Amino acid sequence: MPTAPYYEEIIYFDIPNNEDSAHASSIVDISQVSDKHLMLLYFAGSREGARDVGIYQSFFSFDELDIGLNASPNTAWSEPKRILDAPLLSHLSGKFIKKLGNPVSFVDTKGRVHLFVVGVSMGGWATSKIYHLLFEQEHLRSLHYIQELHLSPFLNLSHLVRTPPVLKDNGGFILPIYHELARKYPLLLDFSENLKLDSIILPTSLTSQLQPSFVSIDKNSIFGVYRNHKSLNNVLYTSECGGSCLRAKASNLFNYDASSVLFNALDSVFLLHNQSQRAEGNKREELWLYVLLNVEDSHQVHFRALFMLDGLLGNEVSYPSVTLSGEFACVAYTYGRKYIRVAFVPKVMLSKALSTL
Repeated sequence: MPTAPYYEEIIYFDIPNNEDSAHASSIVDISQVSDKHLMLLYFAGSREGARDVGIYQSFFSFDELDIGLNASPNTAWSEPKRILDAPLLSHLSGKFIKKLGNPVSFVDTKGRVHLFVVGVSMGGWATSKIYHLLFEQEHLRSLHYIQELHLSPFLNLSHLVRTPPVLKDNGGFILPIYHELARKYPLLLDFSENLKLDSIILPTSLTSQLQPSFVSIDKNSIFGVYRNHKSLNNVLYTSECGGSCLRAKASNLFNYDASSVLFNALDSVFLLHNQSQRAEGNKREELWLYVLLNVEDSHQVHFRALFMLDGLLGNEVSYPSVTLSGEFACVAYTYGRKYIRVAFVPKVMLSKALSTL
């Protein structure tokens, strides 16, 4: 695997897409369970919410990447293959599903490779449900159906997933999800090592807070941010949860209805966040990397910008996902809704950015 001395600048990969639209990627380090290093999932079809949307999969291996100056990095990614669509999920679950949405994948501490995916049987996203599957271990190409998540004793509708969980040492995990109907609020699902849903946690009483992203900040606490759905002056709000969840705090950033994602690296907490420098620009046209400075301030949480990861004027570079692999933070994101772009950010570059603080 190449290390920092070979790459001190960001490497970009454009994942080929034969569909009209691609969105909502999930990138995973699978090196502990596969001879490949990374797996990328995303949905693609004629448009978001169409019945022809499927979940596509591509693999990456550092062994196949020519590190010479004349390298063609995209050839290191396998051709994307459709691994799940609405008819197949209907067959696996025994329930009618007419369209698919966000995929979220991760490897738990027992080496199981999970897929949570949004499915809709009627109407739009506000009537969606979350389905849980596991990849078979040998090639990670076929799926074993586990369950539909039952999160309400009533209609059990309007639950979606977007970001990966906080992992627990015993194989359990805490999965952030959100409820999109009416009040629009986040939830944290606490799963046991046996994949049993032990509890459902409401991390904040604020409404219009979607697509929560949480990471560990110490052995006893987790920290999260939300997509602000056009409320509270578009401020990016944060939560800290330990034995209980503290009152949500405002940050020094704004969130204009876009998915922001946290990740841990180099003993720091980083944030991938859309923040345009143009007053009249598309609010998702620039994707920036920030670092968390503190959570102790009683009034406001502070992030500081490190650098812009990518931009597409008048369009969007959005819905980031991230995993750490070797010497890189690997970030996947939607590029203009046409395909998924992956950026390998060397950890040495992150270290240099932190050293300037």
